[in-house]
Amino acid sequence: MNTNFGHINNSSMENAEIKNFEDSKLILLTVEAAWSIKTDKTERPQVGSSEATLQKTESGLQFQGELAAVESSMGLVGFAITETPLSLDLSPYKYIEFSAKSKNPKVVYTLSLKDEQAHQDSGILTFDQEFVVECDWTKVKLPLKNFRPIIRGRRLEDLELHLEQVRSLSFEIDRSKQSPDSPIPLNFVLDIGSKVCVTNQE
Repeated sequence: MNTNFGHINNSSMENAEIKNFEDSKLILLTVEAAWSIKTDKTERPQVGSSEATLQKTESGLQFQGELAAVESSMGLVGFAITETPLSLDLSPYKYIEFSAKSKNPKVVYTLSLKDEQAHQDSGILTFDQEFVVECDWTKVKLPLKNFRPIIRGRRLEDLELHLEQVRSLSFEIDRSKQSPDSPIPLNFVLDIGSKVCVTNQE
């Protein structure tokens, strides 16, 4: 698991102004972006039972809920996602930065990106990177080169993220990535700072 600590910055697609790619940071998303929520319950209501809500505050976003555990051929699964659309060329940048804190410092979260390859015959393709944060505000810095292709929980090796055509960003919590002894249901609270940005600063 790649866990790197860095800084948060968020901005809606409409508010993202790319004036000069040599600028040290580009704001991707703000708290006011068009965030939506999906869970195993909304996508598979016949079996899913995870619940999630999203609150917008002055300090940022609060993504919280109860993560269920659904029996499957892959073991226990269940997920909650908050996602927002993008339409940006991120290829000039090296890192995504944001600040976050978690109710439980042992919970593993995932930041996922989609590009124009998202719709595959075998499912939705995302490019993922995991992170954990403390109960206090933590700076997170994730190298863009470390996002790995995933379809239906399976890691792929032959696809690369097209940074010049990023179409969405999401924060996720997935049952399969938690420790085997994590509680069922798992109560989670992830606070995300008011901005998500990209940068070249080491």
